[in-house]
Amino acid sequence: MLKKKFLFIVLLVVSIGIASAFQFSPLEQVFEPSGANSQKTYTVVNDSEDQIAIEFSVLQRDQDGSGEEVRNTSTAEFVISPSKVIVAPSSTYVVRVKYIGPPTVTVEKAYRLVAKQMAYSLGKSQTTQSMFNFLYIYYSSLYVTPSETVVKVEISSAKARVDAEGNQVMDVTIRNRGNVHQILLDAQLTLKDSSGKSVTLQGSEVLPGIDSLNILARKSVKKTIPWPEGLTFVSEGSYTGTIEYSE
Repeated sequence: MLKKKFLFIVLLVVSIGIASAFQFSPLEQVFEPSGANSQKTYTVVNDSEDQIAIEFSVLQRDQDGSGEEVRNTSTAEFVISPSKVIVAPSSTYVVRVKYIGPPTVTVEKAYRLVAKQMAYSLGKSQTTQSMFNFLYIYYSSLYVTPSETVVKVEISSAKARVDAEGNQVMDVTIRNRGNVHQILLDAQLTLKDSSGKSVTLQGSEVLPGIDSLNILARKSVKKTIPWPEGLTFVSEGSYTGTIEYSE
């Protein structure tokens, strides 16, 4: 079985100033709701020749019905120490993050830990308007996981449809009935029609949006895929399906 991969996001914000970069790690961590593993450390590496300023926050993370990430306001369920730092040139800084939310968690809670670089001139002149400063923002994955985990991902529906361009497509709804997130690496989908014909699909070209999808605990996500050749098309008809993936 392949080891699960994780996703992270790095954004660049352009502003006037002098360019300074930093590295932030790790990009995914799993916390426990209590005990020693309710606290983790993160490392900031300033590999530039200037001091940089970083601000940290934790955002609640959700997922809509199409699988898109929804970030809510910052949460008070974590203490970040310190929440703002100034990192000296060519040096590292360790930040501690502690979960202080409810000690009993039955369904995994998902968050984004944000490390946002702030404009910081240290008194330097800002009169050169032609220079740009690329301010880095890291969005790392943070999960608070229950002590007992249940893994159960299934196809809750698969329906035939003609889209707005006249193409035959299939709407596939995937439901994570488990209590922890799952990344559908190397997803393999087997579909069957009412006559008993079946096809097995694999790869991002035939399973766009499904292969490598990160589906959060207790969420349902609907994706549209090209019509699977080999199945009988019945507009608005329902089909059965199963899904397998690398854990």
